[in-house]
Amino acid sequence: MCMVTFDWSSNDAKKKFMNFDDRRRLSWIVLEVTDRCNFKCKWCYSNSWRNKNPKDLSYRRVSRVLGYLADEGVGQVTLSGGEPTMYPYLRQTIKEARDLGLVVHMNTNGFLFDEKMAEDLYSLGLSQIQVNIDSLDPDKHDRIRGMRGSWHRAVGALMNARDVGMTAACQTVLTSENEDEILDIFKFARSMGIPRCRTWDMTSSNGFSAEDLKLLPRDYMSSLQMLADYAHSSGAKNIEAGEPLFKQHIKTPLNISGGFCVAEAGLMTYISTLGDIYFCCNVRDPLYNIFDLIKKGKPLNMVHREKIGEFLREHNTIPAGCINCEHLMRCKTGCITRRHFVGYERDYWCKIPYLQTIKEKEGVISNPN
Repeated sequence: MCMVTFDWSSNDAKKKFMNFDDRRRLSWIVLEVTDRCNFKCKWCYSNSWRNKNPKDLSYRRVSRVLGYLADEGVGQVTLSGGEPTMYPYLRQTIKEARDLGLVVHMNTNGFLFDEKMAEDLYSLGLSQIQVNIDSLDPDKHDRIRGMRGSWHRAVGALMNARDVGMTAACQTVLTSENEDEILDIFKFARSMGIPRCRTWDMTSSNGFSAEDLKLLPRDYMSSLQMLADYAHSSGAKNIEAGEPLFKQHIKTPLNISGGFCVAEAGLMTYISTLGDIYFCCNVRDPLYNIFDLIKKGKPLNMVHREKIGEFLREHNTIPAGCINCEHLMRCKTGCITRRHFVGYERDYWCKIPYLQTIKEKEGVISNPN
């Protein structure tokens, strides 16, 4: 799940890249405060709705985590889940994070994010929400998200955030079901005055089933190029790219923040309700546990660099066809999830000529070469 965000206005999200460039330390944490969720999204990486015993991160524990992260120089915390608006300590968590000097964002499906909640959470320090619009057809969006009425609530949530002065980000998981709509989704968001639009492709950490393969977009890179062209022509200011293939495949005069795998670089990571730290949202085998570090008084960044190094040495071998590629030092073989954990020879979205890959063998993704 390599996110690409297009910005039409300045916002505090760039601070995490600036902080990382200056210090080369973990700058962005996605904190999963609850496993509870009221949706059943087809592509959910955490499968929250299948969890029979959902957990909440206790406020005592979340307070310890936030204090530790602030002391360790983390700049931004994105509250996630599950669905964080179902978290019983959401207000206290936002206020404490902001009081500690952290930039606070939130991933939400928007279903419960009414005008009152927008005003309340913004006053406590929440500066941005990210809400998915996965189709312009409300019924289609609702089917993808597994909740009737979710499209109208999502649009309302974005408008509620916008109206109180919060940054509203419209995001879309790109699949075969909506890739022909993605440009229109961006235009729709911009027509509402939404300053940030984001997309990423559906990725599986457990290998693709036949049903998953049908959901893969046909040509993710072409969609990104189309969106980059639209962003430039409509006055966008910046592209925030966590997609390692972006810079060598997408041509744009716009400024690009990132352009690499933020997990592999050590810019960001995910923390579960149990305190387990993951390589990224799709690779959910714990690297270590943050409460162990807090208890033992160990420095976060030193341990994280060690654990990421161990993970990459175990998993990130270079495919034979990539060894002599002129782009290797830039993309570092692309997305490790798309390449290793789904059993492919290389990142299947790379357009550089290579040996026959799974996208050609399965006939699901068109060969762009």
